[in-house]
Amino acid sequence: MFHWTGLATAAAAALALAACGGDGNSSTPTAPSTDGGVGATVVITASGVSGSTPRVGLGQRIRFTNNDSRPHQLLSTPHGSHTDCPALNEIDLLSPGQSRDSGVLNVRRGCGFHDHLNPDDQRFRGQVLVGLSENDPVPPDPDY
Repeated sequence: MFHWTGLATAAAAALALAACGGDGNSSTPTAPSTDGGVGATVVITASGVSGSTPRVGLGQRIRFTNNDSRPHQLLSTPHGSHTDCPALNEIDLLSPGQSRDSGVLNVRRGCGFHDHLNPDDQRFRGQVLVGLSENDPVPPDPDY
């Protein structure tokens, strides 16, 4: 037999828990977003990347779009080991016209990237600024 009182009690408890979020004026830091939404897009052309220092929030991803006629392989720095920001390695090889998102970027820092197929070409290098505001100092250039 179904009891409406149990359902009403559960609904009331769920609403009470949702309301515990506060009024938004708390000074307590919030946890990083884990929704993994795309915070910025970098476009690759024959001239290079559209922005060499894009900014994304904590818990966001970055999208790379290849508008060049050649493939590009976007990986984390440093060249050879690609260990600086492993989430960027999820972009990997982009054929002409292809787009791909990085993994979720959860550490507040600068994440260097380069085109593995053109490692010495500075036009295809950059640094994703993760969780850094425009008032924060830009981290030093990564070791490419």
